[in-house]
Amino acid sequence: MIDKAEFLSKFEKYLAALLDGDTSRLDEVARYCALDGGKRIRPVCVYLGALAAGGNCEEEQLLALAAGIELVHCYSLVHDDLPAMDNAATRRGKPSAHVAFGEANAILAGDLLLSLSFDHLAGGCARFGEKFCLAAKEISSAAADMAHGQATELAGIDGETAYLAMCEKKTGALILGALRAGAILAGASDKALGLVTDYGKALGLLFQISDDILDGDGIVALSGRERADALMASCLDRATAVAAMLQGPLVSFAQTVANRAK
Repeated sequence: MIDKAEFLSKFEKYLAALLDGDTSRLDEVARYCALDGGKRIRPVCVYLGALAAGGNCEEEQLLALAAGIELVHCYSLVHDDLPAMDNAATRRGKPSAHVAFGEANAILAGDLLLSLSFDHLAGGCARFGEKFCLAAKEISSAAADMAHGQATELAGIDGETAYLAMCEKKTGALILGALRAGAILAGASDKALGLVTDYGKALGLLFQISDDILDGDGIVALSGRERADALMASCLDRATAVAAMLQGPLVSFAQTVANRAK
């Protein structure tokens, strides 16, 4: 199986080709939102999930899953930045979609990215068969969980326990779904898939807590920096303990996520 750097290089080309062709204003906005780089954590998690289960899968199928979940993620960022949600003026170092193109175009671009994701994944199901369909279902389920997590946040969070439960859905669902999708595609056993699930849950919280520490909000605002550091260390311990029972560079990836906050 190709290494991570080569996978990401091929992924960027794959995603660009997927969004290429149409020249309407709306397609321009969609490309603005999806093709500006970003961390690509979720595509990497698809790749790592497949490696964790032995890496026995076709590269084209892996790229198709990775593109599907990244399109979902990009749509979620566009909508999350809207005035009715977080009202964020910037995203990834440039104006948010609603600032650059207007609120209506941003809403529609998010709708388009989500629709393209499931159109692409449905096409993959028709081409690649049952195993790909099961993996794609993980992505669709994760997208629904993410929306529920966002709704929970908008309704108000009344403490640390509620906040962490919200994070498991809003942030963690797509990370977990990506890892499970990759593992399913690679033919993971029930035991391996259970371990990947445990790793994904810990990694999702680890990622969000590290973000909160970087930004000084979220769990830091609720419980203080010392508590946030302790929670992050606990998540890292859980992730690395499980990762040691799986294949691939899962331990180092969890450590890289945690190191973002140092």
